[in-house]
Amino acid sequence: MLSYGDVYRHFSHIRGVKDLEMHFQTVCIFADERQPKGLYIPLAGKADINRAIENGAIAALWQKDVPVPRNIPNDFPLFAADNLAGGFLKVMQHYINQLESKDREMKTSFIFYAPDGKSEPYTYDLSAASTRQLLARAARQMEGRGRA
Repeated sequence: MLSYGDVYRHFSHIRGVKDLEMHFQTVCIFADERQPKGLYIPLAGKADINRAIENGAIAALWQKDVPVPRNIPNDFPLFAADNLAGGFLKVMQHYINQLESKDREMKTSFIFYAPDGKSEPYTYDLSAASTRQLLARAARQMEGRGRA
């Protein structure tokens, strides 16, 4: 399962609780999607941390040069990224590397754009190599179009 420590290794922590024992069941780019114990990465639509929290987010990756909303809980962990699309790819690749090295159990789902390029949410179970490749391809396509 993807952990707080995994994310902390790649991004600076900018606010909230520092809990190296925290684990993420979900990595999600949509604020409106259910994301139990989610790491929210606001790539789809307008960033809405409060909506993501209502849907289960317990931390978020945030664009470094964007002001942090004032009305989020003080203990809600935020990590800073220079580029959210690149940040998503970094988190995804880190997790895939863990899976391939059998370092971790497969328990984190990624909710991203559908593999056919449509904007609706699609949940990727990364336990199969073919699904990992499908997510990587979808993420790179969206990054290339400026959507991810």
